[in-house]
Amino acid sequence: MLQALVTDKFPSGQLVLRVAGQQITATADIPVQKGAVLTLEVSRLDPTPTLKIINVPLADGAQPGRLTGELQLLLPQLLPQQGKVLNPLLTLFATPQGANILALLGLRGTDVERLLRQVHRAEQLIDPKLLKMAVEKSGLFLESQLQQLAFAGGMLPPGDLKAEFLRLLYRVNRKLKEQSRLGMDEAVLSTLEGLQKELEGAIAKITLNQLAVCLPGDSSQQVWSFDIPVRFKESVATLSLSIYRDSQSKNQPPEQQDWKATLSVTAPKLGLVEAELFLRGKKVSIVIFSEQVQTINAINAQMDQLRTGLESRGMDVSVLLGRNGELTPKSPDHASGHDKGATNCVDERI
Repeated sequence: MLQALVTDKFPSGQLVLRVAGQQITATADIPVQKGAVLTLEVSRLDPTPTLKIINVPLADGAQPGRLTGELQLLLPQLLPQQGKVLNPLLTLFATPQGANILALLGLRGTDVERLLRQVHRAEQLIDPKLLKMAVEKSGLFLESQLQQLAFAGGMLPPGDLKAEFLRLLYRVNRKLKEQSRLGMDEAVLSTLEGLQKELEGAIAKITLNQLAVCLPGDSSQQVWSFDIPVRFKESVATLSLSIYRDSQSKNQPPEQQDWKATLSVTAPKLGLVEAELFLRGKKVSIVIFSEQVQTINAINAQMDQLRTGLESRGMDVSVLLGRNGELTPKSPDHASGHDKGATNCVDERI
C-alpha cells in the first residue's frame, strides 16, 4: 500500500506523482485531479508495473460511488533499478578496495564473517538441509519472520541476506552523509556511491521476488524465486532457483500436487547450465540444458549417477536427459534478460 500526491497533470492525461520522495510519471484509466492524494495498492508488476487506486477524491458536486482505477507507471521508480544480488559481495570481497571499504564502514570481524557466509560453497548445496537453509536465508522470508517476531517476541536469527544488505546500506548512507565534513578521497567516495547503488539494486531484486509471490495475478502458477550466491573454489556465481506450484492442484493431497522448478547457474568450465524439473508426488522428470556440446556430453556421462541418487531418496524418475540449447530461448523483445517462464519440454503425462 502506498500514498501518492498528484503534483502535476499534462494535457495528454499523464500524471506526475510524488511517492515516498520519488517522482513517478503514470497514466490513469479514470479522471484524477491535480493535488489529489491517492491511496494505491500494487496489483501487478509484469509486463507494466500497475497500481490500483483504492480511493479516488470526488470533484465538487460529484456523487459518491464505487470508483476504482488503475495507474500504469511509465517511469517505474518505486524501487531502484533492480541489480544482481551478487554484486555488493563482489565489490567488498573481490576488489582491491574492498578491505578499505569494510574498514571505513566500521565492520568488525564478526560482521565480515557474517557477510562471507552469505556466499555458499557449491558442495554445501548438495546437502538438502544446507540448501533449505540457504533458501530460507535468501531474503525472501525476512518480513514474514519479522512479523512473527513482532507478535511472539525474540530476536531475528543472523544471516538473512536482505537483512544484511539493509544493515550495510544503512552504514553506507550514514558514511556518505558524513563525507562533506570528513573530506573523503574522491576514489573512496566513488566506490561508496557505487556500492550504494549495488545494494539498492540487490535489495530491489529480492523485494520484487517477494512481491511476485504475493501478487500472482491471473497466472495459473504461484512462483517463489531465489538468488543464492555460490562459490566454486576461486570463482563465485549466482544460483537462480524458481519454484512453481500449479494453482489448480494446490488444494489436492501432496501426492497429487503439480510442482515445477527451474535452476540456472554459470559454473567454471561448464558455462551456463539450466535445468527444468517436474514433480508430482514421488514422480520426477528432469531436463538439463547447455548451449555447449562438451558440457552436455559431460552431464550425460553423469546421468546414471544422478538417477541413482534420486532413486536412493525414494524418487520415481520418469525422464532424465541433457539437451543442447537454452531452457528459455531469448527473443528480441525480451533481450533484457527477464525470465518469462520456461518452455515445457517434457510430456507430463509420461
